[in-house]
Amino acid sequence: MPYEIEFHPVGDGERSGDAITLRYWDRSAWRVMVIDGGYQATGEEVRDHIRSFYGTNHVDYVVSTHPDNDHISGLRVILSEMSVGQLWLHVPHFHAARIIHLFRSDRWKVENLANALRRAYPVVEELINLATAQGTQIDGPFQGARIGPFTVLSPTLAMYDGLLPQFRDTPQYDGGILAALGHLISGVGRRFSQAIRYAVQEDWWTETLREAGTTAAENESSVVLYGDLGAGPILLTADAGIVGLTAAANYADAVGLPLGHSLSLFQVPHHGSRNNVSPGVLNRLVGPVLLPGQFHPAGCIISAGANDPTHPRQVVVNALVRRGLNPTVTRGNTTRFVHGMQDRQGWTTAPTLQMAPSVEEYD
Repeated sequence: MPYEIEFHPVGDGERSGDAITLRYWDRSAWRVMVIDGGYQATGEEVRDHIRSFYGTNHVDYVVSTHPDNDHISGLRVILSEMSVGQLWLHVPHFHAARIIHLFRSDRWKVENLANALRRAYPVVEELINLATAQGTQIDGPFQGARIGPFTVLSPTLAMYDGLLPQFRDTPQYDGGILAALGHLISGVGRRFSQAIRYAVQEDWWTETLREAGTTAAENESSVVLYGDLGAGPILLTADAGIVGLTAAANYADAVGLPLGHSLSLFQVPHHGSRNNVSPGVLNRLVGPVLLPGQFHPAGCIISAGANDPTHPRQVVVNALVRRGLNPTVTRGNTTRFVHGMQDRQGWTTAPTLQMAPSVEEYD
């Protein structure tokens, strides 16, 4: 199928987020898909982009990968000002009855927890109301679901139930129960970095990216999408971390969806954070370290703010280059990948990031 997939700039320069648009021909009509919408201003830019370049005010599929503001806020513009066929998102209050046992029974009942979750995630509730008002179909993007040409690789329903109580805005859970059930993620939360020191030396065969890394529970709940529009598989990872990406790779293996050098496009998770990937995870998703001068066939994209001081991490860039990839970064620009479509007049080739001899120290 001819298609164009575009990664839009998000944030005011120092902040990063995700907003992706996709237009493809499905042998009968052009279809449009939006995956995350960045902040409110991003949503307005995405709306204008679809109208100007895709020539439509209709979006067939809208996907919210997780409820962080840098991903979900702009989708309000899409749902309020465009017609939408299907909305795919996780709805926390739908899970109240499934997770009530993870909260202290003397404090919570299902109805009270559901109402608390509604209040905790107002943008989710707003999207539901906007979708309902225009008759948009609403579905939950859990492992195995099909969204147009894409398959959801992660999360599973059970995995999401274990992560939701650990979201920043969810009411306090019972940590003992979560730990006993094996759902508790240690070390999650916001990290506030000090000045970065590039004091760790690397070369082609010396990789210092750690195997263990933790990211916030919201990130681990991110919808990981796998699609093939005829030019090779596309893997979109949002902010997923090692837990979510491992679940995605396991499912892809189980159902026979090829990864590695079969990929035609790979989105680096969480703006190139070193807490979201590991050498082992990268080996499973894109393939092992290659010899110098060998190249991976996939395009590689990192969504990062124009002046984001911590993304992408150089240790991640080095790890990608070792595996033959030529990573590009949005850095305030829309980056477009196409198959079977013409170039746009005035658009130029995005520069690629290079390997460096020194990377960041770990805190």
